[in-house]
Amino acid sequence: MHCLFGYGSLICADSRSRTGISGDAIPVEVTGIARRWSVPVPSYRATAVGAHQDPDSHCNGVIFLVDDDNLSRFDTREQGYRRLRIDWTDVKPAGDHTLPDHYPLWAYVGHHTDEPQPDRPIMQTYLDVILNGCLGYGETFARRFLQTTTPWQHLVDDRHAPNYPRAMRDTSIHPIVDGLLHTELPELITGRQTYTP
Repeated sequence: MHCLFGYGSLICADSRSRTGISGDAIPVEVTGIARRWSVPVPSYRATAVGAHQDPDSHCNGVIFLVDDDNLSRFDTREQGYRRLRIDWTDVKPAGDHTLPDHYPLWAYVGHHTDEPQPDRPIMQTYLDVILNGCLGYGETFARRFLQTTTPWQHLVDDRHAPNYPRAMRDTSIHPIVDGLLHTELPELITGRQTYTP
């Protein structure tokens, strides 16, 4: 068995289940990982969230168990990233959770330093998936995602014609997500453009 640290779309249980079978997730914060919108995705012309090592940074997310077969499936999903071993001493659980620290812990990190651009924006449907996962652990956890991720620029609303391949079908989360964005990142949401397929 292995543990994976999910810091983007893997925070969302539905998104994880589309790739493989994983155990229940534990919300955590990891020291030494910085999360950025930095990974260009040519297949749907967007920028995905990535992470890199930075001793001064903190990143919230979830830890979940996978077996060898499912680890291979997640490796395939996260192509373009490399799997990095994380030291359990850098992990702090949210709440009273017990960490499964007898298993190796991995995170998918990148070497990308790109930023969202008008031709490679942040897709709203991708952000919806991430924040839906975060909200499963409470509004404070979702706000922490927004506060510990950079840079926030070039958000495109594709909810009417989802460009993200694992977009959620449930739209009830949209007003909650928009409310969080208005509170935490008002300039981002007021400058949000409409996606044109």
